[in-house]
Amino acid sequence: MATVSRPVGAREGNVVELLWLAATAVGKFLVPLFSKGKDQLGDELAKTVGDAAAAGLVKTSEGIWSAVKSQFSGEDEKKTLDLFQKNPEAMDKMLVSLLQEHLAEHPAFCKQIQELIDAPAGGNGQTSWQVMDHSGVVDARYATISGGTVAGLIINADPAQQPSVPPVVNSPPAGDAGPR
Repeated sequence: MATVSRPVGAREGNVVELLWLAATAVGKFLVPLFSKGKDQLGDELAKTVGDAAAAGLVKTSEGIWSAVKSQFSGEDEKKTLDLFQKNPEAMDKMLVSLLQEHLAEHPAFCKQIQELIDAPAGGNGQTSWQVMDHSGVVDARYATISGGTVAGLIINADPAQQPSVPPVVNSPPAGDAGPR
């Protein structure tokens, strides 16, 4: 899972910031809400962020969905929402595109969505989008990670799926040209 830096604030007409806002609302909140369901999403989040933050994140996801539904009034838009609910992974790009258009055209709606994802998440000092952005699955094989604590677990993996140890490359010390 890639971590994306958040733009300073979505402003009307700033395509990058509006795209980030739409992609975050859909990808971090709505896709998990509909692919897992609110109960499973809450249970999974509670394991990593605690019960209070998990409940707040589910509530934020539901708030975003409610706001999106109320904003999308056209028949084609309603069909898109219906299809998204049935298959969120397949329809996420379509919903991001439509949401980005609405965010650009309706500043009050843009502000509402931004406030929802910027809301504090369960008293941990982070916003909802920060917690959702950092709670997930990471494939960090062969990665060098510093400055933090990382724990990992491979669930239900047979030996063939276990990561192998990366090859060790011994570099000569600085100033040493190696064997002569």
